[in-house]
Parts: sequence; C-alpha cells; structure tokens
Amino acid sequence: MDIQALKHDDVPVWSRLERGQRITFHHHDDGPVTGVLDEWSNEASVLWVHLANGAGRRLIHREDGFLLEGSA
Repeated sequence: MDIQALKHDDVPVWSRLERGQRITFHHHDDGPVTGVLDEWSNEASVLWVHLANGAGRRLIHREDGFLLEGSA
C-alpha cells in the first residue's frame, strides 16, 4: 500500500493500514513520526506506533492534525 499526503480526517485510509506496516506521520508542530504500526482503535482514529530507532511507542490521534505519508 502506498499512501502520500493524506488528510488527517481520512478515516477509511487509516483503517486500511496493516499491523507491522512502516508508516510516517507529519505534523505542523512536530517533526516526522516514523515507525511500525502496532495497534489501532475500532474506529481507526487512534493508532499506536513503535517508533524507529528504538524510541519507544507513541499514540497518534487523527484529530491532532497528523498527515500520513507511509509506505508498506
């Protein structure tokens, strides 16, 4: 799956992501968040990402303005 410059409110796209998929999010107040998708909520509005380089795990909420760029 190849996803580029998607809107943060595009829930159907977020719901098509797969566990273990490498993804990158961008945010206007934060640098890129890159890692591997771990888990997500039933409505796909909240994702847990294992961050790259062993930087832990991060919760991403679509209403916080994150833009998804990832690739599988």
